[in-house]
Amino acid sequence: MSGRYRQHDFARDQSLLCRWDYVQGAQATPALVLPDACIDLLWDGARLSIAGPDTHAQYARIAPGGRVQGLRFAPAIAARWLGVPLHTLADQRVDVGDLGNPRLATLADRMAERDTDAMGWLAERILLDAPARDAAMQAVHARLSCVQPASVAQLARDLGITERTLLRRCDEAFGYGPKLLARILRLQRFLHRRHDDTTRMEAALDAGYYDAAQLAGDTRRLTGLTPTQLVAQVAR
Repeated sequence: MSGRYRQHDFARDQSLLCRWDYVQGAQATPALVLPDACIDLLWDGARLSIAGPDTHAQYARIAPGGRVQGLRFAPAIAARWLGVPLHTLADQRVDVGDLGNPRLATLADRMAERDTDAMGWLAERILLDAPARDAAMQAVHARLSCVQPASVAQLARDLGITERTLLRRCDEAFGYGPKLLARILRLQRFLHRRHDDTTRMEAALDAGYYDAAQLAGDTRRLTGLTPTQLVAQVAR
């Protein structure tokens, strides 16, 4: 990684998972951003934007020495706080003021007045004025985070809704359906397990992949890279 990344985690059961800070190094090397089923607010000192749900990897281009701060929402919180269904923001970076929500229209101006404490001020506002939780969608996220996740049909039965309704609600809460959500969470499990004292194939099996071919297929679809290339990129 050509820049410096720092992260502060919030307590469990909060509306925010973490606050992070990234400072680009002397070279403007694009930073790989992987789909992770998370929604982040981004602040560069002047612009407050939302990083919509990524369905595939993207590269963030930040000027040498540039700084970006972020707040990461807990699962199924962002859509309610922003007031928009997340599928409308998929693979986009959008100014929060352009979402058409009067409550959010002046946030960037108010943050600019607070200089270096802007992101701390915003985090406090979100934590104090948290939207009502979508318990059903949080349960879906938890079930699909398991190594052997429930099927879409089983999830729908457990929630007492149709599969079509489940798809619609996942589109709204996560930006895509449960099958893609499960793939993204599985790839993230693999990347976390690669740090363990295991072989790559052992890490893949522990993450829920059946074999190397399934890992390679998911990696190619979600990132455009092979597993070897992906691990090398993440390890930088």
